[in-house]
Amino acid sequence: MVTQPKTMKALQITGKESYAIAEVPIPVPQDHEILVQIEIVATCPRWDMNMYGGRDMFDYSRSPQYPLAPGFPGHEAAGVVRAVGKGVTRYQVGDRVAALEHIEGNGAYAEYICYREHEALKLPDHISFKQAASFELLKCVMIGLSQFGDLRGKSVLVSGLGPAGMLAIQAAAIWGASRVVGIDLNQARIDEVNRLGLGTAMHADQVAPDTFDLGYDCVGAAASVQYLLDNVRSHVVIFGVLKGSVQFDERLWLRGTKLEAYRYRSFGERDRELLLDAVGNKGLNCSCLLTHHIPFTRYEDAVKLLQTQQAVKVYFHPGSDLGQGGEA
Repeated sequence: MVTQPKTMKALQITGKESYAIAEVPIPVPQDHEILVQIEIVATCPRWDMNMYGGRDMFDYSRSPQYPLAPGFPGHEAAGVVRAVGKGVTRYQVGDRVAALEHIEGNGAYAEYICYREHEALKLPDHISFKQAASFELLKCVMIGLSQFGDLRGKSVLVSGLGPAGMLAIQAAAIWGASRVVGIDLNQARIDEVNRLGLGTAMHADQVAPDTFDLGYDCVGAAASVQYLLDNVRSHVVIFGVLKGSVQFDERLWLRGTKLEAYRYRSFGERDRELLLDAVGNKGLNCSCLLTHHIPFTRYEDAVKLLQTQQAVKVYFHPGSDLGQGGEA
């Protein structure tokens, strides 16, 4: 008889630019929760750079309260259900799942994590863990794009070719946009998007003004949003966490331009179907975001790769990367 372990290893950020590999209890699934053994987890660049670097994610003037919860800020993960709590109806032991949300308990930079039943998505066999690791981000990108309404026949300008932008240009095209262009200031990232065939990417200086219907900001910098307002006719959605002030003048008002903040909402059954269809049947490439594999014992190197934009995302395999060496 195999004895189930009682403890697990998890990355824990203990202070500014400081971390440790902690041994903590494996969480026990409560009612309507599932226990997932994490197979793969990916960084979320803004979260990792800020929380490790001593800045609150939403208020740079504040520092996070250290130590962070074990496994935090990891939240983009996929794995296998190992136990279910009372009342669970969607999942059973052995199911492959991806995270769509996570609110309570330890983070996903750990060997195990508990999700509430609605926070996960069951994976079909043809979608790999690597494809599914960043479904939480794809979900959020989809919610933002849905604020435009029907994309069919519309032209879309996406600002910022980080992880969110790389997903947004693909999703907008899949959902019927007549023309989608992604812009960035980083020529290496532009070249990579074009090389991968994710869509049309170019430097911001190459875009002709007033030639797009819709603008989707994936940067959050005020200059990026202002650029979209100056180059988009109808509607701009700010997906990135906004820093700075944006000028909305009478010219934009007279033109009827709509500026809208990202509005998070619940992710229903139809949304889940659209996500799985986009990835499983229509070729939306999520795995291309996961560019570098590094063990948790070199977490500081992972953050440096994000800071220098050498990596789009860094990924980890908790079962082998916690407390062991690994490949760069």
